Amino acid sequence: MRLTQLRVVGSGSTIEIYKYNEDHPLAYDFQIVGNKSRERIEVVDEQSRLRKIESRKRSLQRTKTNLRRLVNTNAWMWKKPNGKYYLPTFATFTFKEDIQDVKTANWFFSAFIKRLNEYVHGERKNVLRYVVVPEFQKRGAVHFHAVFFNLSYVLNDSLEVIWGNGMVRIKAIRHVDNVGAYITKYMSKEFEDHRLDGLKHYSSSRGLIRPTEIRNEKIAERIVERIPKKYLVREKEFESQHQGKVIYQQFKLGKHMSLADFMPKSTSV
Repeated sequence: MRLTQLRVVGSGSTIEIYKYNEDHPLAYDFQIVGNKSRERIEVVDEQSRLRKIESRKRSLQRTKTNLRRLVNTNAWMWKKPNGKYYLPTFATFTFKEDIQDVKTANWFFSAFIKRLNEYVHGERKNVLRYVVVPEFQKRGAVHFHAVFFNLSYVLNDSLEVIWGNGMVRIKAIRHVDNVGAYITKYMSKEFEDHRLDGLKHYSSSRGLIRPTEIRNEKIAERIVERIPKKYLVREKEFESQHQGKVIYQQFKLGKHMSLADFMPKSTSV
């Protein structure tokens, strides 16, 4: 097990820094010994019920954070054959039929992705890179919000024909500095819907770029020293359940910049 007072997370042009108190450093690289099964504990009193609600909130917040970072890591980072960058594209897909089962809706969306790959790239092999979130309409039917990171321009009418299940709305994201925060706010309003219990709150294609997390304190310190303060957009303190007081900083770099621009040439410690 190792301990650190500094953690750096890079997701595209967004860099997040967590500074922990020396009395409550972050533990990592530890191993879980044994395989103890957890027994299901029924809620028997109000205090237990509140703990269960709080645990659910923390889990949902982690899911939102993971989604935000994944979107930021891939937005503006995929290039066209001519070397220019794709614009991130946001799309909403609805069903004309009253499909209320998420698994059934997911099957239709997977089939659509194959057709869209064939339309754009001439083959059903999954070349498109995207994330997709299911949501329930007021009538109970499922619809999808998706972000594509390398989708060439497709007319809305053409996309609606390829979808073949109902209406489609699509738009390119041009003037949003923090695409992950924008999309997460727009897409996650139904994350707490209990109809999604036991199901994935979002899905993603294979081949996406993953966020980079640095927990080695010496390397993290060298990265922090290299980031110009002009990129600092947010700073706050908060209380962590396990780490106590944490200082959080968020840096927003220029488009197409990333944590790699501030990595030390040598990462040996």
